[in-house]
Amino acid sequence: HWHRSFNTKLHADVSIRLGDIELPAHGIVLASQSEYFKKALQSSMKEGIEKKFEFSEGSMHAHWRMFEYIYRGRYCHDAEPLLGSIDLLKDIRVYQLADYFQIPNLKNYAMRSLKLRLKKLYVSENFVGCIREVYGMSIEVSHDMRKEISDIARTHLTELWDKKSFRALLREGGDFVMDILKVVAADGYQ
Repeated sequence: HWHRSFNTKLHADVSIRLGDIELPAHGIVLASQSEYFKKALQSSMKEGIEKKFEFSEGSMHAHWRMFEYIYRGRYCHDAEPLLGSIDLLKDIRVYQLADYFQIPNLKNYAMRSLKLRLKKLYVSENFVGCIREVYGMSIEVSHDMRKEISDIARTHLTELWDKKSFRALLREGGDFVMDILKVVAADGYQ
């Protein structure tokens, strides 16, 4: 029952620093969920010896959610105790971390969550930012997300076309436009 140990000092043997936030952690939990932490904690590098990990780049909210998932098998979309980030980007950033830290179950969880949220939030002004974030990642990491986003965009193309920011994105060209055209052509869209 590791879920009760999240963010508690009881039996903690690893220190995680997320910007200014100190998160007590447990090596056995981290190593059981992540190949990255398993290797790092067994290594003779500084982190393995001192059992301290510091993260100051990227979204600290996404890091928090990743550690919450490692312990609880889920993460909250509210960023307690950290204050929010753009709603649609939450799952994308967690997905990126899951890929980097080699946590396949978290990748699946973040992808499922993103799919559900995209169905409701594609109308959000943040949808274009979401597209930019996903298409700014390497295709090896973002392939599944790209497919989901292009499918949603195709399904709601008429509504999205009314948004100035979406039309501006299309004018830029690039992989997103190619993916949209691929979906449109496959549908026989006229």
